[in-house]
Amino acid sequence: MSGRAGAVQFLILLAAGLLIAHGAGAQFNPLSVVGSAVSTALDARSKAEVANDAEIAAGANKHLLEDKRAEWKGVTLLVFAQRVVLAGAVQSDEAKKIVADVVKQDNRIRALDNALVVIQKAGDDGSFFRDKTIDTKIDAALTAAKGVSSVNMRWKTVNGNVTVMGIARSAAEAATAVARIRSVDGVKNVKSFLRVQPAH
Repeated sequence: MSGRAGAVQFLILLAAGLLIAHGAGAQFNPLSVVGSAVSTALDARSKAEVANDAEIAAGANKHLLEDKRAEWKGVTLLVFAQRVVLAGAVQSDEAKKIVADVVKQDNRIRALDNALVVIQKAGDDGSFFRDKTIDTKIDAALTAAKGVSSVNMRWKTVNGNVTVMGIARSAAEAATAVARIRSVDGVKNVKSFLRVQPAH
């Protein structure tokens, strides 16, 4: 039995034990516990990096809301392993610069890429419903893709243009992930900030 299969079996047994402990009438879904635990086990980040990422995202969003110069409504922070990609759409080049300046104040950020789209004409900021639907389809496509660990990737669609970042364990995994995203109906273009970081 492989290490992963053994870990999954252990988690299923653990979840079953928790189900018994909660009693038959309790609202408890052991599959969600198993799914969450397996996702955590596949995460390329350390526990400290997971905590830092959450704090970086929360702090940056708070600063964007508090800074009267900064646009925040169309901005999404993609954060993974203390690296940030700014995705979304803003009204001007100046707004794009201000958002980056506000976010990069956090000295825990190792790298920041600014992929914000500057709106030139109506529609450049996309449709929330249509873009969210594409994001959901990407999630399904990457989750189903053999050899792709989507738990280590983040993405955002703006007007059919997808920005993806995070970690791939090999160049082949990164290429497969981008190809799968491109194959999703409604995707016009993919900008990849995936880093190849082999497993230790």
